[in-house]
Amino acid sequence: MLMAISHFVVTLVDRTMTWVYEKSDGRLGSRLGKMGMLVLHTTGRKSGEKRSHTLQYMPDGANYVIVASNNGQDRHPGWYHNVLSNPHVRIQIGRHRQAAQATVAGPEEYAQLWPRLIAQNPPWEAYARRTTRKIPVVILHPLA
Repeated sequence: MLMAISHFVVTLVDRTMTWVYEKSDGRLGSRLGKMGMLVLHTTGRKSGEKRSHTLQYMPDGANYVIVASNNGQDRHPGWYHNVLSNPHVRIQIGRHRQAAQATVAGPEEYAQLWPRLIAQNPPWEAYARRTTRKIPVVILHPLA
């Protein structure tokens, strides 16, 4: 019961943040603490419907890095499964919108990115300790 309530609250917060971000054209919700926020638009792997989620990101050169933490739960977030099924996504960062290709960081990229991500958002380290799964890191490569 508690897990269902927690999932409901997290979903409600995500939908509210995404709505505010999009309705304000990125003027509101584009920062959370030290981290920038983006809206990730995916296609549902089962439904084929458009899905949107507000996520913290870290710039990495021309790319953006996001973390499939799912708040430390033992299952990957739905958006991660959607990205695996169809890596062609759209992102919104502030007022800027563009297409991107999503890739999951391989072992070498992960080893390089994870410490930088933890330095910017320490709760991810606690999430990694709390769950039995390895938390995926996803790199968004903007397309021209």
